[in-house]
Amino acid sequence: MEQIVIVLAEPSFLGSRTPLEIVLILAAALLGAGVIVLLSFRLPARTLLAGAFALGTLQFFGPFGFTSLGLIATAALLPGAIWRFWRGNAHVWIGLLGALAVWQAISVLWADKVGSAAYGVLLTLALIATALLARETIRSSPQGLIEALAIVSPLILIEAWLVTLFRLAPDLEKAYLTSPIARVFTEPGVEMIAHGSTENVNDIFKAGGLFLNANTASLFLAVVACLYVWAALQRPGRGRFWLFLAVAAISLDASLGTGSKTPLVAIVILPVLGVLALVAVRKPVLTVVVAVAGAGLAAGAVAIVTAMRPRLLDEVVRTLDERRRLWGVVFQRFPENWFTGLGFGNWRLTIAEEWRMAFPGRGLQLFPPHNLFAQAWADAGIIALLLTIALSLLPIIAVLRRIGAARHDKLVSRASVELLVVFVGVSWVLAHGMLDTTTFLGDNHLVPFFAAITAVAFSTRLGTRQDGRIPSASVSQAA
Repeated sequence: MEQIVIVLAEPSFLGSRTPLEIVLILAAALLGAGVIVLLSFRLPARTLLAGAFALGTLQFFGPFGFTSLGLIATAALLPGAIWRFWRGNAHVWIGLLGALAVWQAISVLWADKVGSAAYGVLLTLALIATALLARETIRSSPQGLIEALAIVSPLILIEAWLVTLFRLAPDLEKAYLTSPIARVFTEPGVEMIAHGSTENVNDIFKAGGLFLNANTASLFLAVVACLYVWAALQRPGRGRFWLFLAVAAISLDASLGTGSKTPLVAIVILPVLGVLALVAVRKPVLTVVVAVAGAGLAAGAVAIVTAMRPRLLDEVVRTLDERRRLWGVVFQRFPENWFTGLGFGNWRLTIAEEWRMAFPGRGLQLFPPHNLFAQAWADAGIIALLLTIALSLLPIIAVLRRIGAARHDKLVSRASVELLVVFVGVSWVLAHGMLDTTTFLGDNHLVPFFAAITAVAFSTRLGTRQDGRIPSASVSQAA
């Protein structure tokens, strides 16, 4: 019981500093945000987007916890982005983001921690800003997004190489995580590593590079890999073509090398689903036959592995059982709080109360729900849940509709590969979020990259033919 009291009594940002320190820190943050706001009215969209990419990778964590300086700076781009790039035919998706931000702000009224609610609102505002910037950049020319990706590619390579290096040398990873540098570039909680924290970074079979959590790093690198493959398909020139392919390959390899189990499954299932969609719009009967046969073969393979090497699936079974128990706590609390949810910051109190029943015999760990829909409801109730479902599915639906519109084009073509890789990218975020992440956009690192690949998914340029013509259906107007 003493452990529970200690964990729940952990001081917040406001409670751990003197009034003078709080005033000085907030004044500095407001001054910096003011400078970013001014720049958002003056710099081109592609330049602002490149800066957001860099801040997404590095973040610069400071005294505000997970609300990093990078996230604050990205959210500060919103005034200029709205003033300059919000147009009358803006996507419904961006409008839904605005509705989510408003509702999250309202839900502060029943939040346990204002800081937790502020973090959620800032995430949504940063996504609106970067979505507008990415949309405007692509509208002007896809080359703008390509230039932004070229600028940030060294930082992506550093993160990917560090994942591989730390995976090969766990002692080196621990040396970094316990160094003063890590307190700037790595998420809050990194200082607990030196004291035997149970974070999965202590697992020698996992590595997150600059990120604290290997699952976070794996999602980031996978989506980035898809975005760079898309960029390589846009005829960026020979030098950039090979650069983008190298960044994509190294990022995907690092994603698989983090030790997270999710990319091992996603790298097989999502491309298969994408190929099935491409074939289904052309030969539906054949697709059904292949899908049924493939499902049967997969079930048989799992049965054989389970019979011959049952321990290979032990870790998967353990992980899924943990998720099941966490989701059970959410379902248990849903009837009495169905509209408002638990409130930002209240999940930690709930899981502490239910821990002994959900995980008897285990020491308390304040696990999040590990499901983006469960987390959305827990934070801000049924309205946030419905908006999150729509925001998660609309980019995938947009790509599927584009696949349908291109059904008369050649199956094996550059356009088909482009559609496939964007489908995998936007679907990966949802698939990962069903078991790991707590928001539909991943986390603060992924915000600008998720905005970019979503803007690509809604773009009328997606899936253009080799001759440059755009398929007749306009997905962007529908989304």
